[in-house]
Amino acid sequence: MNRDVNLYNQGKNALMLLVRLYRQRGSYRIIRDPEGVISLWAIEGAERTPFSVSFADRGRISGNIEDMAPEFVRSFIEYVRKNGVRAA
Repeated sequence: MNRDVNLYNQGKNALMLLVRLYRQRGSYRIIRDPEGVISLWAIEGAERTPFSVSFADRGRISGNIEDMAPEFVRSFIEYVRKNGVRAA
């Protein structure tokens, strides 16, 4: 499958910004709904655990952003931009 390396690198950079924002703690799931809207859900009881994230899109769950569809990665990058997450 042909992947846009630049797009996935941008997705990884957006994820690193989230890691910094959440101070490398907690477990989260990033979900894209059927309308394409991204939301971030904290997993209860995991506030003090090391940072971890999983991605969910159309019934597919992965801990690796590179496993997700390009549309998901674009939506995720836009989510991070719109929510004012900036490098410290």
